[in-house]
Amino acid sequence: MRITFRSEFGVSRNEMLNIVIRAYTSSVNDPFDRGHEFGRAHAVQVARTVDLYRQVFHQRGGLHVDIDDLGTRGLKAIEAWAPELAEEISGIAEGARLPVTDIAAINARTEILALLDGPPASECSAVVLLGEDEQSPPVAVQTWDWMREMADGWLVWTIPHADGRVTKTLTEYGVVGKIGVNGSGLGLLFTRLHHDDDGEDGIGLPVHVAARRVLDECDTVTSAAYLLAHAPVSASSSLNLVSYGEDGKTAISAELHPGGPGWTTPEDDGMLVHTNHFLDPRVVPHDPFPRQHPGTLIRRDLLRRGLRGHTAEPSTEKVKEVMSRHAGGVCHHKAPGQDDDHITLATVELDLPNRDLVATAGGPCGGRTW
Repeated sequence: MRITFRSEFGVSRNEMLNIVIRAYTSSVNDPFDRGHEFGRAHAVQVARTVDLYRQVFHQRGGLHVDIDDLGTRGLKAIEAWAPELAEEISGIAEGARLPVTDIAAINARTEILALLDGPPASECSAVVLLGEDEQSPPVAVQTWDWMREMADGWLVWTIPHADGRVTKTLTEYGVVGKIGVNGSGLGLLFTRLHHDDDGEDGIGLPVHVAARRVLDECDTVTSAAYLLAHAPVSASSSLNLVSYGEDGKTAISAELHPGGPGWTTPEDDGMLVHTNHFLDPRVVPHDPFPRQHPGTLIRRDLLRRGLRGHTAEPSTEKVKEVMSRHAGGVCHHKAPGQDDDHITLATVELDLPNRDLVATAGGPCGGRTW
């Protein structure tokens, strides 16, 4: 059944979809001040994000769900593992004139949804191609599939740091991070996973916060992997890491889950493809998702077969061409009523040589129906 969302701010669904997607660059370095600046600049959009997820949480868990308590628990986990990002979240809340528990809750939305044990949905496909030539840059592209109501609820946020580091991330208004790249040439593609133990121990470290801290602090795939090896998450996602610099290029998938993570390295031809199921054989028996949503297997197979023979000298254009084949569901943007509510909201390319991120609204085929 399709969920119908109502805005508490008197804004119709069509008006919400007409919000301009924008890029934003922070001008301050202090975490709280940076968050405050962001929250004040995007107060309306952040409030709409909170409104949307509040309704989703109530749809999944009923009106008895205490979102303030869930946000408090999420904030506690963030403070323990990423205190600077907890400060940034507090700043966003103050700038947007919202309770800090609301902002913590949307940052922990994956963990809250796992706790509420709602029906999972299929989403996101990520491709990394390293190529044979050590001097040429890798190709890294993903589709971001999520609720159609979030079609204009995201932006590309550039975050300069006091020491000269720069983080660039595609994320939702009010959420500190997701897909991204940093000034060291480290990139991150993000897909959701599902594990039998998700949500069993309450709310742990939000995976979106883990992704942002990686981009803020890590220079290489190796340093990112060591950081994530001890991330105390309560819900599962794959953080697909790729780096390119003077020392060459490398990639790995960190399959975060409670008690994890699992790990997957590229195939012999340098191809790394991740959809929404675990690849680490030690974790596969605890993954319920392929039984419920075999489309994740079909999408991965379509991408691997379509790109086979194109891995030696990979190109973003070829990856997007294969991703555009609608038969497998990688590019997913049918009209309301013809599919579930999870559609391809954006296609994201990581430009690692230029430490940049290119995000295009809609699917890789260039079409979009919202």
